[in-house]
Amino acid sequence: MNRKTLSIVAAALVFGMLFGSGAQASAPPRMPYVFAMYCLMCHKQGVQIGPVGIFDMMTKSGNPMHEQLIRNNVRFGIKAMPAFRLSEINPKELNSIVAYLKDVAAYRKTNPAYKPAPAEQGGGKK
Repeated sequence: MNRKTLSIVAAALVFGMLFGSGAQASAPPRMPYVFAMYCLMCHKQGVQIGPVGIFDMMTKSGNPMHEQLIRNNVRFGIKAMPAFRLSEINPKELNSIVAYLKDVAAYRKTNPAYKPAPAEQGGGKK
């Protein structure tokens, strides 16, 4: 690689690091309506029904939580958590819940004090 090509690649990498991921990481992830509707009542700070470790993708025992565990628990239930049928949470909505939890866990690594809350404006189930 010649010197000019190397400097262009280096400039592109620096530009991407400064402006690419930084702007996106500054805003917290937007909570999907289905999560606010079905999950948040038990999985929020101050409520001792469901674990809040899901926001860090961690189990109660402190182990990393795999997304398939979330999918299985939503579909089949576990302990106090009820099972949700396809008519209640469809596959697309379940994907949005998993994606949201992964985004929140990534956001909380740089903003540990962040506590997820639903959006101010409501709306119907889409």
